[in-house]
Amino acid sequence: MLHSTAYKDASAIFKITITLMAVWLLVQATGPSVALADDKYELEGGKEAAVLGSSAILFGLGLWVDRGYEPLTPEEIAKLDPATINRFDRAATGRWSPGAATASDIMVYTTMAAPISLTLTDQGSREAGTIGVMYLETMLLQGAMTFLAKNSFERTRPYVYNDNPDIPLALKMEKTSRRSFYSGHTSSAFASMVFLASVFERLYPDSSARGWVWGGCMAAAATTGYLRYAAGRHYPTDILVGAAVGAFVGYVVPSLHELEADGPGAPGSGKSRRSITLGITMGF
Repeated sequence: MLHSTAYKDASAIFKITITLMAVWLLVQATGPSVALADDKYELEGGKEAAVLGSSAILFGLGLWVDRGYEPLTPEEIAKLDPATINRFDRAATGRWSPGAATASDIMVYTTMAAPISLTLTDQGSREAGTIGVMYLETMLLQGAMTFLAKNSFERTRPYVYNDNPDIPLALKMEKTSRRSFYSGHTSSAFASMVFLASVFERLYPDSSARGWVWGGCMAAAATTGYLRYAAGRHYPTDILVGAAVGAFVGYVVPSLHELEADGPGAPGSGKSRRSITLGITMGF
């Protein structure tokens, strides 16, 4: 029952993120909002509107696609053949582990909450409101992209092909059983972990801990992806694409908000580069 409930709605992580970040932003809104000379990030109305507007459009498209989306019937499930799955992904159809599924839930929620730790540092606490907005935008954008992809591709999850008697037929017949591509857990984990590591590196460019932060973040995100495979919830390609999309969004969104350094060492091409990146992001 626990796993059946947890996977009924593929957008659960998306909704939890909104709630978590809304609370965070409300708390940060009571703090000082004056930008200081050594701030690393800034918010601009045009960029925020572009990111949030794109997220809303993508999520809306996902809802529209979802209208004609039907779960599999017992007859359709009985006809599924693992041999029709490409060789790279096929081994996933033999995987099934409720324990790994639970562990992946714990991991993804932990990674999603981890960027809040940035506000506990000296530099991060001063820019907590800006960092909070950036993280909200990051998770909204990756969540919307994931939701649209799942509803568009309707890929059947590996465990539906598995004839293990421990797997409930009712679970195979749920709508979420056709939302395998791509992995939302993996995308969320990589988006949050790349966001955390890249923002930390920007806040503390001279810190000797940067390598450890990146290494720990990537290990946590990769573990989340592996657990989804071990649980029989996703194919390797689902996980690889989820990791790529999540990492892309987790890096690009904060980079769009970086303040340009003044002086001869900061060429004016920086703004143009970020404008191009913004265009790529919005069209992804």
